[in-house]
Amino acid sequence: MNRTRKIGFAVATTVGVLLLVEFVLRLAAPSGGLIQGTPEPTEGDSQAIMMRGSPFLLWELAPGERQGPGGVVSINSDGFRDKERGRKGVPRVLALGDSSVYGFGVGDSDVFTARLESEFDAEFINGGVPGYSSTQAANLLWGRGLALDPDVLLVSTLWSDNNFDTFVDANQIATYAAWRRTGAASVQAVLEHSAIYRSLEYRMRVQEPGRVSWMELKRQSPSGNRRVPIADYARNLANFCRTMADRNGGVVFVILPNRDDLTRQEKNPPWVPYRQVMRDTAKACGAPLVDLPAAFSQQGQTFLFLDEMHPSQPGHALMAKTIGDTLRGLGWPQTPIRVHAPSQPVVPPADPFEGNGNQLGLFGG
Repeated sequence: MNRTRKIGFAVATTVGVLLLVEFVLRLAAPSGGLIQGTPEPTEGDSQAIMMRGSPFLLWELAPGERQGPGGVVSINSDGFRDKERGRKGVPRVLALGDSSVYGFGVGDSDVFTARLESEFDAEFINGGVPGYSSTQAANLLWGRGLALDPDVLLVSTLWSDNNFDTFVDANQIATYAAWRRTGAASVQAVLEHSAIYRSLEYRMRVQEPGRVSWMELKRQSPSGNRRVPIADYARNLANFCRTMADRNGGVVFVILPNRDDLTRQEKNPPWVPYRQVMRDTAKACGAPLVDLPAAFSQQGQTFLFLDEMHPSQPGHALMAKTIGDTLRGLGWPQTPIRVHAPSQPVVPPADPFEGNGNQLGLFGG
């Protein structure tokens, strides 16, 4: 009997300790998925950008309010850098893109979408997510963005699409989708409700760099390929037009700038073919085009950027002014912006860089 009591006490103690650990870990990471800060060039802001895994987006912003070096970063329950939105009462604009759109290193009130909202009788929702390509942005639009009933999309996907990385977006999403149909995925889906499991799983993945998951994409061997091949990029941009044309809405394409637009040090920029695809798609859709590289070059000041590609506070102010001038020139919002679906995606120029990223050493971003 004494032995039975000891065993019972040991079991009860173990269960109590596990419940306590579970409670503590849930306080640290209450999400249903593992949350982890993303490594970024500016130390400190990594804790302002918190991600969680997603099988169809690869990763997404975790809701919450955090402090970054540029100011407060607020992520709403939909995973947008935005306040919670209620019933639609004025025209809505949804901006899609990567960290330059999200506003890396810039506080909520200084991001270009917040500046534009202060100037127009309209809502400007920031759907930019660090590292997002046009493939991810399209999935985000269909999964959550269209539920907001946007009248206009500001499409600014570029840097992540043209980037040379360790994976190709469409392939990685397909791999995840197939895996989630397996029995092992079903078991893990149950286990992932436990904060203890999520914490242990992450530690194991860190110790085993060869394993592939949403946090380990960067640990794979460099492929030398674009994250989104240029033909896929052309199809994605055309589909943004097609989606909004079906809803009697509009698209405004925005070409993102970088510091090289000011310095002209890169003799053969690998992003030029992708910019051309956006220009050609805008023409094919009858969509307005905002040329931020031209606007930034005209200013010619390097303080418009925090680094090679992320606009600073003055940079976001210039983005807002340039986009705002374009919208006002179109008479928007009094005059709606409309696009038509292209009969087919534009034929992209030949991409001499595809598959050569290993030799070029063009990774990151």
